[in-house]
Amino acid sequence: MKNIHKSLTKSIEDIIYYKPENSIEEIVKTVFETILELERDEFLNSNSGFGNKGNGFYSRMLKSINNYFRLRIPRDRLGLFKPAFLDILRQEEQQRCELAFKLYVKGLSTREIEGIFKEVFNSKYSASSISQINSNFCEQREYWLKRPLQNEYYFLFIDALQVAVRRETVEKEAFYIVLGLRKDLKREILGVYNIPTETADGWKTVFDDLKTRGLKQTLLVVADGLSGLKEVVKTELHSAKFQRCLVHKIRNILIKTRASDKKEISEDFRRVFELENSEFKQADGLQQLTCFIDKWAKKYPGLKQQFKKNDIDHYFAYLRFPPKIHRMIYTTNWIERLNRNIRRTEKIRMSFPNPESALNLICANLMELEERVYKYPITSFLPVQNKLDDLFCT
Repeated sequence: MKNIHKSLTKSIEDIIYYKPENSIEEIVKTVFETILELERDEFLNSNSGFGNKGNGFYSRMLKSINNYFRLRIPRDRLGLFKPAFLDILRQEEQQRCELAFKLYVKGLSTREIEGIFKEVFNSKYSASSISQINSNFCEQREYWLKRPLQNEYYFLFIDALQVAVRRETVEKEAFYIVLGLRKDLKREILGVYNIPTETADGWKTVFDDLKTRGLKQTLLVVADGLSGLKEVVKTELHSAKFQRCLVHKIRNILIKTRASDKKEISEDFRRVFELENSEFKQADGLQQLTCFIDKWAKKYPGLKQQFKKNDIDHYFAYLRFPPKIHRMIYTTNWIERLNRNIRRTEKIRMSFPNPESALNLICANLMELEERVYKYPITSFLPVQNKLDDLFCT
């Protein structure tokens, strides 16, 4: 070991003296090759009973601080030696690729990432290289989007996110997102679909794909007030109930009222759609709704059009489920929080050069969210899980 240390020191001194302009790269190369030789010697000593010996070297290109250089890799006669040090170097490069992609997902441009790598690592990581890393993600994304689904989900929360995308010109396009609560009480993102405009027919396409991938039944679909959506849910998912988001509804009402009336209207609205009260029935809600309209329609005549007779049942669907979970199923808040996470990144970008790029960023965000947050079950559903299971049979 002392001889090797002495030899290594002499080699480094020679490099600094004879090749000062390339000294850093040459020192790195020399140190790496010395470590690899030491590792082979240790391997041969530990396996001396096999009659194995050193058998020269083979070369391998390796990325260093600023460029690539060729490294001499020692080998053995029996071909059993696999340098662990090389794996460490490969892992470092892989980690840099992962870091570049994560920065891209968080909203940084390829030029900004290039600047960060130059400043932090003093290494060149071109914008085209980062774009290539992004492109390599497409295969992983496609597998995730086409994976088989479970047959039954307790609830589905659906929404369309509007994102600025370039197709010759830049315009907002819809990205349909479906979030489900599985029977193990974990949340799962079932799919992401780019259909430029949000329509009921677009959601029919989404449900057709979900069924092709395995979805057979859900108890409730929670969504906003898109026209024609309730008919699509009834046609495509048959026994599923449909809940219009009550948070969207009160927002739509309040934007058409005076600021001085908003607080009182909100309080009256809560009495129409009471939560977590097992004694409160739809008949009670309808009675309160009549009072609500009679009180406020005099001042705001358009309020009568907010509740159409053939649509009222879909605001009270949450009452068919145990009161303990009302607050989690009367609104699309779950999927709205998910969308806000995407919007924070999307706002940094302003717009995407094409739909593929937007789909990559959205899916990468959602896949990370699934791995980091959605792996935990929602334990607040545990007390009512048996009742929910029984509802699949009715």
